[in-house]
Amino acid sequence: MVTCFTRAMKARKQFASDPGRDVKLMLRVKQGNIEAFEAIYNTYKASLGAFFYHLVWDRSRTEDYIQEVFIRLWKAAGNYQPTGKFSTFLFQIAKNFWLNERRKLGHDPARFSLDAKIAGDDGSRFSSQPPSPGPTPSTVVARAELKAQVQEALDSLPEKQSLVFVMSEFQGLKYHEIAEVLDIPIGTVKSRMARAEKLLRKKLSRYLADHQR
Repeated sequence: MVTCFTRAMKARKQFASDPGRDVKLMLRVKQGNIEAFEAIYNTYKASLGAFFYHLVWDRSRTEDYIQEVFIRLWKAAGNYQPTGKFSTFLFQIAKNFWLNERRKLGHDPARFSLDAKIAGDDGSRFSSQPPSPGPTPSTVVARAELKAQVQEALDSLPEKQSLVFVMSEFQGLKYHEIAEVLDIPIGTVKSRMARAEKLLRKKLSRYLADHQR
């Protein structure tokens, strides 16, 4: 499983909110309530951070993207209708923003990985996991090497497969949740995930084999 390759970098699922509460908050935001907007921000900023960080591998750019999505959420509040889960509504905004940004800049991995090679930078700022004890120098090197290989492999995935993989592996979303966000059949989610895992296994197999000798 590809999961074993990414476990050290994986951000656990961040959604700890009550869906009914989210909808009520968003309806208050629709009326211009700043406190409700701040509550939504505090609930979902980590989830958005995990989503963007594992697409761009850049903490600064991730922070910018989080802010942009919440700006768009505020602007879209007037048209909000509680017809589904709020998290789906929010991540549709995030997904559309990411696709537009990626196409605008062009898929040049160097543009999306300004600080990705920093040893020990695993995006923990966007995770709810408690900090772990300080790693040894050899562990830092191993993590940096693994991270570089995983990043390169993920960057090589086609856009549609990359989105599905990040949502599943780094956010812990269920396939039906990914299907709702991307507005595609669940069967398509499964097939894209299978293709992504196959490509990643192929990309990472040589690295893993070299380090098992």
